[in-house]
Amino acid sequence: MFGVIIYERTAAERNKNYIQLFIDDFAKKNIELKLIYTDEIFKIEKPDFAIVRVIAPEITKKLESSGVRCFNSYEVSRITNDKALTYKFMTDKGIDIMDTFYNAEDVKEFPVVIKPKNSHGGDRVFMVNSRNELNERLYMYPNGNYVIQRVASDRGKDLRVYVIGKEIICAMLRQSDKDFRSNYCLGGKASVYNLSDDEKALVKRITEMFDFDFVGIDFVFNNGSIVFNEIEDVAGSRMVYSCTDIDIVKMYANYIIKEMTK
Repeated sequence: MFGVIIYERTAAERNKNYIQLFIDDFAKKNIELKLIYTDEIFKIEKPDFAIVRVIAPEITKKLESSGVRCFNSYEVSRITNDKALTYKFMTDKGIDIMDTFYNAEDVKEFPVVIKPKNSHGGDRVFMVNSRNELNERLYMYPNGNYVIQRVASDRGKDLRVYVIGKEIICAMLRQSDKDFRSNYCLGGKASVYNLSDDEKALVKRITEMFDFDFVGIDFVFNNGSIVFNEIEDVAGSRMVYSCTDIDIVKMYANYIIKEMTK
């Protein structure tokens, strides 16, 4: 069995230690795993499986069409990397989200958060406090590439739940006293969070709607309760290794092997 882990070149450099964890773990199981960049994926021998660590549903779709098992799948990648699709999907399934607007003209009250449909890691996510400020930001989102949401009551605080398959691995609370965005990569502080039974039930409802392989499901806190925010198809794991003794790469590798040998 031969697999690849796919990255963009610049991202691979930043994540070289994380990539090596994958390569080493598969090697212990006598499985070859190669790092492949997005610009060369279709120039190599066809792998048996691909760990897709890039936001590129079109690559996953093409690989799947040639018979390669992708982690995550095209369908997961297609929905979760488009926030408008994700929010509409969740609403249709009865999952509560913050009030969401797909047209800036529909916003009547402020503050709100505006973000690209394909934002990742807090990129181009802004809180705006007035109509003028909102209008000034719109140039950053050509062709209507944005969603707007009501701001949750607890700013600078959110929850990331790591899921492999249908299993909840751990939950991490992220907090920032400097920014309404609490992303760990932006300097937010992380700590282990113990999910309540009701919170576990909500996560389980979401996992039953998808065939996840490895994702981070994010929630904001609003009036004392968690509210669905987004799903990270390419979820970072730095805070898991920083705050716990969980070897999430090993767990994911074991999951992939199990899936490939069914």
